[in-house]
Amino acid sequence: MTPTPSQLSALKWFVARGGDGVFDKYQVLVACVERAPVMRSTWNKLDAAGYVELYANRRRLRVTAQASSIDLSNIEESHGRFS
Repeated sequence: MTPTPSQLSALKWFVARGGDGVFDKYQVLVACVERAPVMRSTWNKLDAAGYVELYANRRRLRVTAQASSIDLSNIEESHGRFS
């Protein structure tokens, strides 16, 4: 599966923050003390496609080697409503 532009944007946001995070009690991903401007369903789809990996009882998320091989240089990072 080829990731959609929104999924690529989410990946860029995540990689820029270290590529490892944890879901808070509201199911929002937190990486480098920032809450992702991306819904949990996006991460689940990226997990199903092999671009990220859920671990630690599906509470944590990390980038896979497959995602690391994608050129994200021309992709705009996801932004929240107030960015």
